[in-house]
Amino acid sequence: MVSFPGIIEWVNVVSKFIFSLLTVLILTSCSLRNDPPRAIVIEALQSQILTTQVSIAQSLDLEPLASIPDVSRVRVDHHDVLRVDGAHFVHLEGSFDWQLPRDSFRVDSSFDLYLQRGTRGEGWSLAKPVTNDDEDAQRWLLYPLGLPKS
Repeated sequence: MVSFPGIIEWVNVVSKFIFSLLTVLILTSCSLRNDPPRAIVIEALQSQILTTQVSIAQSLDLEPLASIPDVSRVRVDHHDVLRVDGAHFVHLEGSFDWQLPRDSFRVDSSFDLYLQRGTRGEGWSLAKPVTNDDEDAQRWLLYPLGLPKS
């Protein structure tokens, strides 16, 4: 025969277990929703490298390289979610290695990325702040990521 205090103790243990499990699930789902996939971070870094290469080539009146750099060893040191004028941004800081195709040098660089999740949560965009002295509100240029390559 099971004693009444034994049943109460068993119910307490089960309820604590269920509460702990729900807490873990809620925290995990919140962090997964705000974390961009690794492929998106790599694509954003590649985009920034290509943009810099094009800018340098244009300033030197050279033909820009059209090849995508190899990005590896992405290390995120800081991650937070920012809210700016009602928009949410994921801010990532860290370092990564990259190398241009047909180049023997691998470069270790730091990064500072702002990413924004799509309105329906289906995609990501690289967000770049636009500085404009005439306006009080911060403006952002958004570059879609994760689009199929043609």
